[in-house]
Amino acid sequence: MKLHLKLYLKLCHMEFYKLWHRKAFMIGSMFTILTMLFYFQVVLTGGEISTVNGVKYYGKEAVKVNRRITESYRGELTDQKAEQIIAEYGFPSVVEYDYPGWRDANYLNGFVTKYLSDGSYSSWDDYTVPTRLYAIKDTVAGELEKAMGGRVPFAYTRGWEAFLDVLQTGMVLASILLIMAVSIVFAEESQTKMLPLAFTTQEGKGKVVWAKITAGFILTIIVYGAVVLSAIVPSAIVFGLDGGNCPLSMALDKNLRTGHVFKMDWMPVQTFAGIVLGAGLLAMLLLSALTMCVSAHCKSNFGAVAAAAAVWGMPLLIQITCGGLGYFLTSCMPMLLVMTDLVYELILWERVGLVVAVDLPLLILCVEESCRIYKGSRE
Repeated sequence: MKLHLKLYLKLCHMEFYKLWHRKAFMIGSMFTILTMLFYFQVVLTGGEISTVNGVKYYGKEAVKVNRRITESYRGELTDQKAEQIIAEYGFPSVVEYDYPGWRDANYLNGFVTKYLSDGSYSSWDDYTVPTRLYAIKDTVAGELEKAMGGRVPFAYTRGWEAFLDVLQTGMVLASILLIMAVSIVFAEESQTKMLPLAFTTQEGKGKVVWAKITAGFILTIIVYGAVVLSAIVPSAIVFGLDGGNCPLSMALDKNLRTGHVFKMDWMPVQTFAGIVLGAGLLAMLLLSALTMCVSAHCKSNFGAVAAAAAVWGMPLLIQITCGGLGYFLTSCMPMLLVMTDLVYELILWERVGLVVAVDLPLLILCVEESCRIYKGSRE
């Protein structure tokens, strides 16, 4: 038994080494992480703006200012705090051509303006300058309070929004990376004509196929972990991850309408982030299984990569044209399951359990099909 286990682990190590040390994978991994960090630095951090006492702050400096001024107001959202914020910072009123949001706002008065005032902002040419502050009970925040059975938590939550944003970008890039890396796991031996030789060895009679599958899944989990760390570490360092218990709708800066408050809207943002992480892991594992299944059917690396890429991208095209059952089934596929808005939609309509019920059997089926095809290629 120990001998068989030792032999199996040796095969897993060999197969993992072949996947890990390919130049394309190493270059793709560096590109994925650097792109995520670039997106975080330039788009998310660089786009921050804060105005305090007439002084404008940009980028990381704006984040520091917003975190500092919010600290004294964190806790429960109250009418008194809202009045103090407006008394201290006033209502924002300045917009600029082709720039998003109020240009003279900070995190505090921007929040109060959006949820507790008569002001509104859709775009630089469609906005209403706020002039009046409403009591919480007369706003959508009051509806959240009733639904939650208590005060609405308040804190600086931009870190959660940034984390989920950069995580989605990283998951899409990681999906492309996995297609390039895992699609050769079976196809390479067919291309190099080494498949008959593999089955002449003692190991080739059954252990090789499971070693390949194990190596593929281990690589997938490592890539997933690297993407999560590359998203959460900079978000925690720069923005912080305060306010994990804050309502999802407010933490992600979503538009709320009176009379249209759903259970999703008061879900803690940290709970939602956990579900997104779980959906992302399921999507990556399913993509790996689908890709290995495609690889087992292909005779060349290029054909395996092209076919796996088509399988990955096709659900998006189908979802654009389909509704009903077709829309739901495509939502279960790896390309769409890493999208934050789609996960939000699945939770809203209580379909997360159905997604798991579809994806887990499909994953197992793909693994079994890979084994069947590979073992049947002994000519």
